[in-house]
Amino acid sequence: MNEEQYRYLFSKMSQSARAISNEPIAFGRKMRAGRICSSCKLPLPAPHTPGLKRCASCEDKHLVFMYFRQRSGWHCGFRTEERKKLPREFTFKSSTTLRELARRGKGLVHAWDREGFEIDVELGKGGIWLRLSDEQYRALGGVL
Repeated sequence: MNEEQYRYLFSKMSQSARAISNEPIAFGRKMRAGRICSSCKLPLPAPHTPGLKRCASCEDKHLVFMYFRQRSGWHCGFRTEERKKLPREFTFKSSTTLRELARRGKGLVHAWDREGFEIDVELGKGGIWLRLSDEQYRALGGVL
């Protein structure tokens, strides 16, 4: 088996392994019921009305999707919740800088976030949702 076939099979296995876990499904149901924050997954105060809501600490955060790919370094791009592309893009030499960026952007909150991120780094491409402050969002070229 060559490297390309191995990477393809490994990516398919990792996708199915993530799909098997019930934890993200349960959190999704609780989010849609309005019982937990849609960003940090912490419980929301009663009364619970259906719909995606954010807690008080997440109200001032910006959800940004960071996608990355390994090609002559680690190339990173960013998109907003509305799927609009942010102007800043980065290229890093090592995956440790990529991990540090995900950690500082508060993207590695839960165990499945960390596991999925590590699998994506191993595969050489993937993405993760970051929770950025106003200052971090402006640094990526976002407009408030």
